Amino acid sequence: MKLDSFNPLHEKKKYTSEPPGTIVYTGKHKNVTVSIERIEYNEDDILHSKVNTISGPFEDDKVYWFNVVGLHDMDLIHEIGKNFNLHQMDLEDIVQVSQWSKIEVKVEYLFSIFKMMNLKDSEITREHLAIVQKDNVIITFQETPGDVFDEVRERLDNKLGRIRGMGSNYLFYVLIDTLVDQYFLIIDKISSDFREIEMKILDNDFKSREQLYHLRKELLYLNNSISPIKQSVAALLRKSSHLESEDLLPYYNDLFEHVSQVSDSLMDYKEMTNSLHEMYMSNASEDMNKIMMTLTIFSVIFIPLTFLTGVYGMNFTYMPGLNERSAFEIFIFVCILIIVGMLIFFRLKKWYRP
Repeated sequence: MKLDSFNPLHEKKKYTSEPPGTIVYTGKHKNVTVSIERIEYNEDDILHSKVNTISGPFEDDKVYWFNVVGLHDMDLIHEIGKNFNLHQMDLEDIVQVSQWSKIEVKVEYLFSIFKMMNLKDSEITREHLAIVQKDNVIITFQETPGDVFDEVRERLDNKLGRIRGMGSNYLFYVLIDTLVDQYFLIIDKISSDFREIEMKILDNDFKSREQLYHLRKELLYLNNSISPIKQSVAALLRKSSHLESEDLLPYYNDLFEHVSQVSDSLMDYKEMTNSLHEMYMSNASEDMNKIMMTLTIFSVIFIPLTFLTGVYGMNFTYMPGLNERSAFEIFIFVCILIIVGMLIFFRLKKWYRP
């Protein structure tokens, strides 16, 4: 797992002195070239184009999907908000990348915030995403080029499934469902990383500490991103007047089940990483105890040897054994005998295992 400067609490609202509704982009992708992709379709035709602004008129028998890439052009955000009568606070949420995920039913439109996550080269990328649905128009706002909706575009182009024959409400659901499907891939990646870290910790590989720390931060970010979606979908199901217009209630029930599965999986992995962290700390403590036990045993062994050395190092004229030819050999033998005896004693007491 690649370690980076990821912070689950990154890009908090920085402009605390600004009044509510101030539209200031707080992300880090300020050099992205702003572009707008336009897809208009009905059951018979579909047209892709690039435009510079989002404005009507819009034909009633078509669905329009505008994908805005780049959130740092405040003039464009203001213009879109004015053209579609979006509330100032919603425009602020579009460019405030610290905003939590949510789905809100407004008087004239549906407004939602998500964290779009994708796997690129086995690494998890994260991006702030806003989706607005009003009448037969869908507008998605993302920070950088590239997203997880290529499958949706393919289904539109090739007329796969029901999407071309349904309205903008169904497209709104499909976009959310696609985001949630990506979360399952993220869970699979986390599962793989978890098993790798678990094996390293079982093998007492203390270099796994940073990877475990990174994984716990990743789970915190995912939980903060996905749990609000579960609550929002549940609230949307309770206020099902929007869904009944195109019989979308079964689809959102299925979406709720998927989000619940992701949320439950995250909670399970959060508990398991906590257990893994406790195991790591226990292993570290056990290894430290072994080191201290070894040092203690060496200290205890050298206590009598130090005593004998001290006694026979005194400058008395008459001491027994000093005039013997084999006095040094006898002294060494006695020291070895003491060491072996103490090791046998520690082994019998199970205080020491070589």
